[in-house]
Amino acid sequence: MAKAPKILKRSESKGEEEHDDGTANSRDEGINVALSWFLHNNCTSNVQIATLSNVCRGWRKIATDAVASEALELANDDNVSEQSSTLRTLLVTDMARGLVIRQKGPVEDNNTDGSFCLAWFAPSGIQLTSVSLEDDDDDGNDNGAHVVSITKTTKSNSSSKKVTCCNEWRGYTHASEVLIPMGFATSFVHGVFDATSKLAFGEDTSPMTTTSSSSLSPSTSSSSTQNNSPSHEYNTTFSVRGASLARPEGFCLCLDGDYIEHTHSSNFQKPPHASTETTPSNVDDWMVEYLDDPSLVDEGLSSIQRAKKQRDLGRILLPRVIMSTRRKYPLLHRFADTDDDRKLTQPSNGNKLPRLDQINPRGSPHKHLTFEKRQRSVQFLNPDRSQAVRMITPKFDCGPVDGPITAFVVAVSTEDGCFFSGRSCRYEFGHMYPTSSRDMQNDMSPICIATGKNTEGKQDKSRTKPMPSRSFDSSSEDDVDSSFSDQSMHCLCKFDSGDPFQPRDPSVDDTTEDCTYRGRMGPGLWHCYTAVFDGQNSIIRVDGSNEPSQTREDFDDEDDIDDADKACNASKYVGSGSLDGLTIGSDHQFDMSLCYGEIEGESGQGAIAELAIFKGRMEQDDIEQVEKHLMEKHGILSAKEKVEYITKENSNRSKPINIESHWQEDEWTRQAHALIDQRPPWKLVSEPIPLRVLANHPTVVWQRVSQITGVPMRIARIGARKSNGSSDW
Repeated sequence: MAKAPKILKRSESKGEEEHDDGTANSRDEGINVALSWFLHNNCTSNVQIATLSNVCRGWRKIATDAVASEALELANDDNVSEQSSTLRTLLVTDMARGLVIRQKGPVEDNNTDGSFCLAWFAPSGIQLTSVSLEDDDDDGNDNGAHVVSITKTTKSNSSSKKVTCCNEWRGYTHASEVLIPMGFATSFVHGVFDATSKLAFGEDTSPMTTTSSSSLSPSTSSSSTQNNSPSHEYNTTFSVRGASLARPEGFCLCLDGDYIEHTHSSNFQKPPHASTETTPSNVDDWMVEYLDDPSLVDEGLSSIQRAKKQRDLGRILLPRVIMSTRRKYPLLHRFADTDDDRKLTQPSNGNKLPRLDQINPRGSPHKHLTFEKRQRSVQFLNPDRSQAVRMITPKFDCGPVDGPITAFVVAVSTEDGCFFSGRSCRYEFGHMYPTSSRDMQNDMSPICIATGKNTEGKQDKSRTKPMPSRSFDSSSEDDVDSSFSDQSMHCLCKFDSGDPFQPRDPSVDDTTEDCTYRGRMGPGLWHCYTAVFDGQNSIIRVDGSNEPSQTREDFDDEDDIDDADKACNASKYVGSGSLDGLTIGSDHQFDMSLCYGEIEGESGQGAIAELAIFKGRMEQDDIEQVEKHLMEKHGILSAKEKVEYITKENSNRSKPINIESHWQEDEWTRQAHALIDQRPPWKLVSEPIPLRVLANHPTVVWQRVSQITGVPMRIARIGARKSNGSSDW
C-alpha cells in the first residue's frame, strides 16, 4: 500500500513546519542531536562552525547555544584542564568567555590557554601625519604649530619637502573584525554574546548593557581603527587581548598632550614598570632626560618647546607611509608585452599604446589586471630615508604567551630583513639566517622563523635582557661598553619605551639551528606569509602554499659542531620561548631591520601592509580562510591561482610564455644576482638561467619600477658617472 503524502502546516506560535505523521519531527530531532554532538566533539576549526551556523536559522540556534554553554563553563572555571569539548579551542568561544569575565567586574583575564587573537594591524588603522623636511628655527609665538598633527595630505598642502608618515598604528579591537574574515556572520557573533550573557546573568541582560558595544562590532559611522578616541584610551578588548596600538619606538604616548593631561588627573595610575628608581617622577622630567637637554631641568618644558621637540623627533623616528604596488607579481604582465599582442590593439591613428610595464606618472592610460589592488602600507624608513626605524607595541595586556603561535604578514622585503619579533625576546619572522654562502653574499635569505629557547620552563636569559637606554654618566661616548647600564630609564606610559638611539646589548647570541625553521622562498616581491611557531611541527606558507623546510649547508665535520646546530635537531625549540609583545619592522635588538637607510636605489627596503598574530596553532581550514581573505584584500594570487592564470593565458597565445613554478622563478632570480654581483675569480657556477631573468637585474635593466610601490625609477644612461641602477658598462 502506498504511503500517504505528507501534509505540511505552519505552526502559528513557532513558525516551523510540522508533519501530521510526526516522522519529520523525529528526523529533525535526530539531526539536531547529531549536529550538537558534532559541535561538541568534532568541530575543530572556526571555519567549520561558521559554515554550519550559516546553513539555516535552526542550525545557527544550535551552534549559538553550544558555544554559549561552553563559554560560560570556561568563564566559571578557568582551570579546566580536560578539553571536554572541541568548541573550547575556537576564537568565538574564547571571546564569549572573555565577555562574561569583563561583565563580572574589574577582574584581570590572565588565562592564556586556548586560542585567541593577540593583535591584528590592518591598513585602515595606519594613522597619517605630514612631516616637513624643512628645518624651521622659529620657535617663538607659534602656539604649538610645530606639533606633528594628524592631517590629510591634499594637493593644496602637498610639497616635495613634506612626507606622509605614520605616528600610530591602531589595530582591530572588535569581535566582528576578527571573525568575519573567517566566514562568521555578524548576526551569529552577536547572538553568541547575547546568549552567553543571558546564561550568566539572566534573561534581561545583554552585552550592550553590560559592556561597551564598540567591543562587539565597529560603528557604522566610522571604522574602529579610525575613531577619535585619545591614544591612551585605545585599549585591548576581550576580542583582541594582546595589543591594539603600535607606535614608533621613542615616539610614545609621553609626547601627546592628551596623555600629559591624563597624567595629572586623579585616576592616573603609573604602569608597573614606572615604579623603578630610574624612572622620572613625571613626564616633563622624563622628556628632559630623554631628550638630553639639561638646560631645561630647572625651567621645565613649555607647550611650545614640547611641540618643537615632538616635531624634531618625528623627523627622525616616524616611518613613511606608502601605497603598495598593484603589480605584486610582475611576470603575469609579460602576457601583454610582446609586439604581436600590441599590434592587435593599436588605435587607427597609428599612435602606439603604452607598454604595460611603463607606468607614466602623468596619467597616461595603462592596464591593470582585475585582481590587482593597492593598500596603505608602512615602510620602515624615517622621512628623509636616512635611517631605519621600527614600531613597538606595549607588553601584551594578557601577559606573555607561550607557543604555539600563528602569524600572518602581508609584506615585501627586497633584501634580508625581519618583519616582526617579540618585545624583549627573540620571536622573529622574516628573511634571515642564510642557508648558503651565495645567499649570505647577496643578502637574499629564505623566509625563516626563529625564537628563543626554553628547555625546562626557563627562558634563555641571554635573549631576554631589557633594552638599555642612554647612560648620562658615561665617561666616553666612544666606548660602546660604557654606554650599557644594569639600570635603564624608561618612559611613563604603557609602551615602556627606552632610548631608540642607544646601541643594543652585543652579548645576545645568534640563533641556532634547533631554534630556527626555514622555508625556501627568497625576498623581492609582495607576499602573504604565514607561520606556525610549533617546534618541529612548525610550518611556513607563502601565498597559500606550504614551504619545504631547509637547513644550513652541511658542515665539513658534523662531529665537531654543537648539538644545537646539527641538522637533525633543526626547529626543535621553535616556539618554546614566550612572546610578550611585538617589535614591528625589526628584530627585538634592532640588529636586523626590515629597511636600511642611506642606500641609493631600492636595495634594503621593505614594507608591511597587514599583520595578524594568534595564540595557538590554527587549524588548516582557518589558515587557508584567513590567507584567502588577505590575498583578496591586497590583490595577491595564490600559488595555485598563478598556475591557473598562466595556463589560461598561454592557451590564447601563438607563442606561449614559459613561466616556471614560483620556487623556480625565485631561485633563478637569486642565482642571477649572484652571477652578476660575484667578485673575482668568478668561481660561481649554476644551471642555465633564462635571459629574461638576467635582463631584469637592477644593474642592466632598461626600464624599472619599484617592486614596493610600482613608481617608475630613474635609470641613468650607460656609462654615466653617477648611476642609480643602470649599467655602467
